[in-house]
Amino acid sequence: MSSGTGRWSWWNWFPDIGAAVSRFPLAVILAGLFTLYLLSMDVHFEKLGDETDRKVLFALAASFLWVVASDLFAESHASSQLMRGLAWLAGIAAIAPLFWLQWEVWLAVSLFFATLVLVVALSAHLVPGERNGSFWLFNHRLWLAAALALLGAGLFAAGLSAIVLTLNYLFGLDLPARLQSDIRTIAFGFMAPVSWLALAPPSFTDELGEQEEREFTTRAIAALVKFVLVPLLLAYTAILYAYAVKIGLEGSLPKGTLGKMVVGYLLVGAATLVLAYPIRDSGGFLVRLFWRYWVWLALMPVALLFLAIYTRIAAYGLTENRYLIVLVGVWALILAGLRIWRGGNFDLRLVPGILAILLLIACVGPWGAIGASVLSQKAELEGILRTKGLLVSGKILPRPGSPLDGDGPLGTDAKRARQIVSYLITRRGLAQLKPWFEGVDPNPFAEGNPPQETSSEVLAAFSLGVRVRPSLRASRLSHQSEQPAVVSLDGTGYVIGPLGFVIDGPVPKAIPAQTVSVEGLGPVQLTTKDNILTAELEDGPELSFDIGAAAAARDKDRRPLRLDASSDGLTGVLLIDKLFGSYEGPDFHLTSIRFWLVLERD
Repeated sequence: MSSGTGRWSWWNWFPDIGAAVSRFPLAVILAGLFTLYLLSMDVHFEKLGDETDRKVLFALAASFLWVVASDLFAESHASSQLMRGLAWLAGIAAIAPLFWLQWEVWLAVSLFFATLVLVVALSAHLVPGERNGSFWLFNHRLWLAAALALLGAGLFAAGLSAIVLTLNYLFGLDLPARLQSDIRTIAFGFMAPVSWLALAPPSFTDELGEQEEREFTTRAIAALVKFVLVPLLLAYTAILYAYAVKIGLEGSLPKGTLGKMVVGYLLVGAATLVLAYPIRDSGGFLVRLFWRYWVWLALMPVALLFLAIYTRIAAYGLTENRYLIVLVGVWALILAGLRIWRGGNFDLRLVPGILAILLLIACVGPWGAIGASVLSQKAELEGILRTKGLLVSGKILPRPGSPLDGDGPLGTDAKRARQIVSYLITRRGLAQLKPWFEGVDPNPFAEGNPPQETSSEVLAAFSLGVRVRPSLRASRLSHQSEQPAVVSLDGTGYVIGPLGFVIDGPVPKAIPAQTVSVEGLGPVQLTTKDNILTAELEDGPELSFDIGAAAAARDKDRRPLRLDASSDGLTGVLLIDKLFGSYEGPDFHLTSIRFWLVLERD
């Protein structure tokens, strides 16, 4: 068979992949790399491995979106392949260090991905002049294709999983449980994005006409807008206006939770404004009213939003959620100003475009959602410590007690201070406090101090206790063996187990030892500290097993984790049946362990 025939045959067997490769070659490669990386890991979508794994996967996914946006832009502008390639490289060169230095640059991953999705939506229509009809129709087709691709991938995964279960049941096969996870990974990591690219609309200039308006999905969206979204939004608007009158008469401030309610109202309203474009004149009185006046009507809810969020920020400082509430309010005000200024000549691209610019500003840097919130919370903590006399001239002031003051100097502010410190720990912002401790003994930020010790010592310095749970961004480790292990005993051997340690949160001291009496061997003392499990006999021989190394070396077959050690005529094998913990950066923190210990004298 000639190479041309082979290509023709492959193309016809997999037409969707062929169509996607033709238009989006690098995007398909990135989807493949993303899937292969997931398949090479011990966990998939359920738990995305350690922090390095997450950074690689997120960088691949972000690069995929950027490359798709670049390809759509290049096609719509008839750019050369060279310009397309330069756009690919420039975007990937910027994305890779952003994720690698995620905490150093305060990258808000979710906001960055939201920005990229909006860039994809805008990329094919970044030209001067209003093109509402073609912009609406292109994105309608593009995101309908995405929904269909996800639905198809879900059906494929469910069907193939059912086949595997049926084979196991009818034919007594023992196909590995991991296969189910692999199926989901391939379906949603590769098939879904490639199918989406294959279905992406090839035309960027098609306008909304009678035929497009009669098409089923367009009519379905029109019905949703006309009979559900617009009536509910107008009713919600009336409720917010009534609430504004209520707080005006009572002279009170709006409730703090109002901010989130208004944010949802504004986001759904803006989306409805875009969806209503095809029927803005033909959709009936309520749709016409909404299209022309909703932006004006939303000004009062925006005012309530700013009033509500101001009270929260004044009392508790800035957090990412409050930052985003303010961002959405600013976005709504800008849209309102432009809508009022432009009148009926409103450009729909402004709705996602302005939001994309604001999200790009918010997703990284000290001015972004994470950076500004960390600095705000640090300022809140600084104010509390200054008031209580613990921070003088920018330095922690030692007091009698252990370690600085064991009598609770923060009083009723202790709970708030602990919340702030916990917030800084989870955002990797604890280093912002480092200048306060220069010259203080002990210095939590001393060179070589592990992150968990630093966290504990900072809390202890403020008399807030030393219990520190893994941060929300720590990657969890869970290993439970499903396959048997065999250990050969050539001499006088002893099998001890199952034994276990359960650690209720990381603690900066040794876990109480366990002692097991073994006939013919004597007492065996078991201790664990700093991820090292030690087995010591009464007559002296001592074996040490590195649990952290076992966690790093776990395999895909879910066998018991094995560690070997020997000392002074005693050899040992540690078989770990269950292991739970978490990673924060390179550091592994043990939560619980169950194991069998095999000891043998030479």
